[in-house]
Amino acid sequence: MRPINVVLAHHDAVSAERLAASLGKEFRHLVVAKSADETRSAVARFRAPFAVVDLDLIGMAELRELCTHFPATAFVCIHRLADDRMWTQALTNGAVDCCHCNDLRGILQASERYVVISRGRSAAA
Repeated sequence: MRPINVVLAHHDAVSAERLAASLGKEFRHLVVAKSADETRSAVARFRAPFAVVDLDLIGMAELRELCTHFPATAFVCIHRLADDRMWTQALTNGAVDCCHCNDLRGILQASERYVVISRGRSAAA
């Protein structure tokens, strides 16, 4: 289990539930947000260092705002049609990765990379 809090923002309640059930086993605490405002509030309230955001719920402009407002949070975008163009846009707007919405392995790998980088920064400080 990764000792971090995670926010999952998803546009579809059923898909969010399925993904949360899989991801919830991997993290200390996982909260599901159903809007951009809920996402913003949950990241702040739980001081989440990691967030998974569905690009059907959070647009690129909102993603940029979230990444700017919460620089200590690594945002991984998911989408049902994720491709190289979308990945480039997401990273340009501040995300650390963009995966297909069913790519649990990709999401977990992104969290691992973030945890390793975060621990390295903490140790160096």
